[in-house]
Amino acid sequence: MWTDMGLALRIARRAAELVLSAGAPDVWVKDDGSPVTSTDLAVEDLVRRLLADAVPDDGVVGEERPERTGTSGRRWLVDPISGTADFVAGRPTYSVDLALENALAVSVMPSLGITMAAGRGIGCRIFRDGQEEVARVSATGVLEGARLCLHGKRKPALEQCIVVDGSTSVLDLVTGRVDAVIAAGAGLDEFDLACLPVLVEEAGGRVTVVEEDVVLATNGVLHDALLALLVARPGVEPGTPGS
Repeated sequence: MWTDMGLALRIARRAAELVLSAGAPDVWVKDDGSPVTSTDLAVEDLVRRLLADAVPDDGVVGEERPERTGTSGRRWLVDPISGTADFVAGRPTYSVDLALENALAVSVMPSLGITMAAGRGIGCRIFRDGQEEVARVSATGVLEGARLCLHGKRKPALEQCIVVDGSTSVLDLVTGRVDAVIAAGAGLDEFDLACLPVLVEEAGGRVTVVEEDVVLATNGVLHDALLALLVARPGVEPGTPGS
């Protein structure tokens, strides 16, 4: 695991350096309406080349290029820029995500100088300002006043919680600054979810895919209570809270 983690960190950081040096990218819209840039493609191509050199028998699937089938039974998932819309808009909250399926996850936020890394059985760590820290979720045990990040078009009506800024929600969850993250109607795919379970669970939390486009990630203590609320009151359209 540690060998794979070292490899993933080296590759993701190389990719992050490419993002920072790439300059203004070309931007176009994919068939699903989401943006993609020339930097997305350059980053994914770099990651694929580095993986092919280091672990040629492993499979690789990326958000922008066709899957490469491996023979080892292992598969890497590449999201070259997670949050492309933020990247295009000049917001620093995008990330470069690389995961070894169900085993480890590395998420680098190039513009913030922050890396999240986790592996099954070895915990979750945050690297920033030349320092390494162990990531741990909060111990909040009651819904009243719990801090919650919401993403997507469906806004669950959870009046007892406090909704806070979600621009760095995964980082905030694994470091205990928020207690739960809910994505509902956010159009999530396997690349959006590639890193999330490993990062959150190795920091002590829990993740549940409630339905196709509803994902709940919590500090673990609040998980069952929030899950019950989501199942009972799955969501409302924006602008109609509590209906």
